[in-house]
Amino acid sequence: MVESQFEFLFCRLVACGANCSTAETLLLHESDSFCFSRLSLALTRALCAKEEGIMSSIIENLALLRDGKTSSLEMLAQAKEAAQSHAALNAIAWVDWDLAEQAASRLDEQRTGASSGVKPPLGPLHGIPITIKDLYQVRGTPLMAGTRAALPELGMDEAIAVSRLREAGALIFAKTNMHEIALGATGENQWTGDVLNPFDHAHQAGGSSSGAAAATAVGIGFAGLGSDTGGSVRIPAAFCGLAGFKPSFGAIPLAGALHLSWTCDHAGPLAKTTADCALLYEVMSQRSAAHGAVGRAPCFGVPQDWLAPRLADDVSQAFERQVASLRAKGAEIHEVKLKAVLDRAWACYSAIVRPEAAWIHRAVLAHGGEGFSESVLNPMKLGEQMSALQYIDAMQEREAVRRDLNACLADLDALIMPTTAVAPPRRGQTTVSVAGGTMPVRDAVLGQTAAFSMVGLPTLTIPFARSGALPLGLQIVGRAQADALVLALGRWLESQGVGSHD
Repeated sequence: MVESQFEFLFCRLVACGANCSTAETLLLHESDSFCFSRLSLALTRALCAKEEGIMSSIIENLALLRDGKTSSLEMLAQAKEAAQSHAALNAIAWVDWDLAEQAASRLDEQRTGASSGVKPPLGPLHGIPITIKDLYQVRGTPLMAGTRAALPELGMDEAIAVSRLREAGALIFAKTNMHEIALGATGENQWTGDVLNPFDHAHQAGGSSSGAAAATAVGIGFAGLGSDTGGSVRIPAAFCGLAGFKPSFGAIPLAGALHLSWTCDHAGPLAKTTADCALLYEVMSQRSAAHGAVGRAPCFGVPQDWLAPRLADDVSQAFERQVASLRAKGAEIHEVKLKAVLDRAWACYSAIVRPEAAWIHRAVLAHGGEGFSESVLNPMKLGEQMSALQYIDAMQEREAVRRDLNACLADLDALIMPTTAVAPPRRGQTTVSVAGGTMPVRDAVLGQTAAFSMVGLPTLTIPFARSGALPLGLQIVGRAQADALVLALGRWLESQGVGSHD
């Protein structure tokens, strides 16, 4: 057991990829306040966890499976141990370990041919434990979506995205907690309890795919299936030190999932690396990501006019260092003027999402909204009050924003920017300080991701720096349908040391 909050943070830093020099620096920095021997023990434990593969990737574990060095049962046992060790994170909404062990045994038997004597063709994810956000229908499990309100019927016993993962051999073993009905970006939930940030329990895990991120970060499975309406894959991935991919609109089917906003919703994976996200994307979209190789130093755009007043000092400084590093590695980076476009996008985002959410949940709202917390009921009531003309105006504005963003991206490989304006805020925090003054947490967290969901552009976040113990995410935004290129750019950035925290 970890004996102190600092030891917890220290373990998470190392287990999630901090190298020894980083760890030793922290150790020396805190040596006046903490016993050296206890921190050394914490370091040893974290390094041992890393060596055991708890924080390794899907790609790495597929190789171990092929070589007979691990099994689905062994990986599930690791996930179970992680779930028990990190129960305080509140990442898991539903799990049946006995059923999961039976499924893992069947997958192992299929791999070895033990039961039939014949080895069948194996899927690309055969034996890999993966969690599912609790707004997807999963055969044989309840669907609660983080609420006590009655939910609309989804019309199928398993979501298409989940079935595709299962058909690829994934071990679907748990459902993860989330912000209520996906209408929020913090992971705070009065019904199911807050999901805690694995790097510091006092801070937000991000949302709405909060449990998927926290679970993956500590090794409760090697990836999570999330959803993203305004940032709900990318924000928790950024806050929990992961890669998270929101593909082009419609790339991954959402049939069998509870919608929040049917014109903005996306399915997407959260995982340890871009390569893992690419594999999961290929399985769920049934599209190839192989044609997106980067054959030269890429050309990025930075919307500095929009970012400058929005970013907190620590995020701004980290991003400036990252941009300088990428330039030194040969990347072309140009400032682009997008403030007016992105301000317009933010102004019309809620005018689309809120009335669509209100329509989806209209049956419960018609009877007073019983079972919804005030934090989600109030935005939906605002959506009910909007006129058809206001909604259509917002839809028309979205098309104009889409055209303007695609025009900006025509001569670029992608836009890059911090995924959020601030490091993970504290739980319960409502405002943050940024360069331009004080900003609501919602604007600071959701404001840099929502536009790209609203117009359906492929967008990836990868970890790129830390603010103290807390991770920061770098967002890569591509042209329409350029999913493969965005994933290739993510792999290129990781190959250049982005996210290594060396």
